Amino acid sequence: MNPKEAAKTLGSILVSKLLFSPLGLIAVGIGLLLIAVPVFMSMTSKSEDFNIEDPNSNLDALSSSSGGAYCAPDGEIDQDLWDEQFASAGVFSGMGDVFLEVAAHQGIDPVLMAAIALHETGHGTSSAVVEKKNPGGLMGKNGLMVFGTLEEGLASMGKTLHNRIIKDGLVTIADLGSVYAPIGASNDPTNLNSHWVPNVTKVVSSLGGLTMNCATSTGEFAKPVPNVAVNSNFGVRVHPVTGKISRHEGVDLECTQPELIYSAKEGRVVFAEYPSNGLNTYGNVVVIEHENKLFSLYAHLSKIDVKVGQEVSQLQPVGQCGTTGRSTGDHLHFEIHTGKLFGKRVNPMPYLEKGA
Repeated sequence: MNPKEAAKTLGSILVSKLLFSPLGLIAVGIGLLLIAVPVFMSMTSKSEDFNIEDPNSNLDALSSSSGGAYCAPDGEIDQDLWDEQFASAGVFSGMGDVFLEVAAHQGIDPVLMAAIALHETGHGTSSAVVEKKNPGGLMGKNGLMVFGTLEEGLASMGKTLHNRIIKDGLVTIADLGSVYAPIGASNDPTNLNSHWVPNVTKVVSSLGGLTMNCATSTGEFAKPVPNVAVNSNFGVRVHPVTGKISRHEGVDLECTQPELIYSAKEGRVVFAEYPSNGLNTYGNVVVIEHENKLFSLYAHLSKIDVKVGQEVSQLQPVGQCGTTGRSTGDHLHFEIHTGKLFGKRVNPMPYLEKGA
């Protein structure tokens, strides 16, 4: 037998022993799992995550009437959240009343005006607002406009927003983003403008929601976080804390404190606490029972704003984004249960996508 034939025969013997022995089968199984899991995770994440390559496609995930933001529950400003934001907002600190006055004079939503100003200036800390008293990236013939006082800058910003919203009819965040931060602009080579709509939407949420031109209900399950981006999908994944392959029973949605978390659908609160049992890794948890024996679960909340037995409407705030329990950072873990509380857990995305 020549060397090539000998090697071939030896290889066949080794493969046979590997495939027909218990240890061999286990080794092969582990190998296939290590190959399959990353491929599966890659396929699912590409289909549902925020699309960085094509930011325009993400606008389809926004509410058509609001640009992704939700209404304040009663159509009024949440004074506590408003005061909380303006207690530490750089040069805007303590100026919440000025925003209210300017917005009222111009007939525009003060929440939207404040959200744009806070985003444009890094929450009142940018050099433009500190040195030039320019609160909203306002441009003139000679570039960035300079104002004598911050009050003058806010008055000019209010007038500009009035013209865009009232006169031009750009009532949504997405519409305004096309003017403030047009995607594909020549002066935006790194595509930072694609983040304008999502970031302004988040600030709106942290202020309690819009008071004008916004969505109030979808009739189906709504996204509990406006302008949702999926950080981790339903199904098999590598656990971010333990590093082990495990099943993820919900989806992780991007959010930051103190952003509001909204009820995905009307229903009755059946759980609202930091559990002491096996669910303590979820931190502060709210569960709402809906019709047809469906339950929605909201975990890792920094604050719970509802009580057991309370009836809630769709898009009513149930708490604030957080990282309580076993978590690597701010996010919302969202689940859908069927049949009974903590019953069968199913992929939430079809419910959320249907109501998008």
